[in-house]
Amino acid sequence: MNPSLTIVIPVLNEARILPDRLEALQFVRCQDVELIVVGGGSTDDSLEISGAFCDRALRSPAGRARQMNEGAWHASGEWLLFLHADTRLEREAFEA
Repeated sequence: MNPSLTIVIPVLNEARILPDRLEALQFVRCQDVELIVVGGGSTDDSLEISGAFCDRALRSPAGRARQMNEGAWHASGEWLLFLHADTRLEREAFEA
């Protein structure tokens, strides 16, 4: 069965903040939510770091729109939510 929601996060050189941001989203992975991170040519370890915290870690050509499209292409969810890597999504947002 497909998840009801897929969160797509395009990243570029976000290794410094990614562990904290992705750790904060771990609670959704067991709540019918898929988490996809799409790297767009980072020169740091952004995509490698993401692998342990998401359902899919993908590569795409550089450009936020290209990364978002790549994530959407691979998404299984009925709904899509695009987040910037520096966005904090609190638990209350899912309850609302």
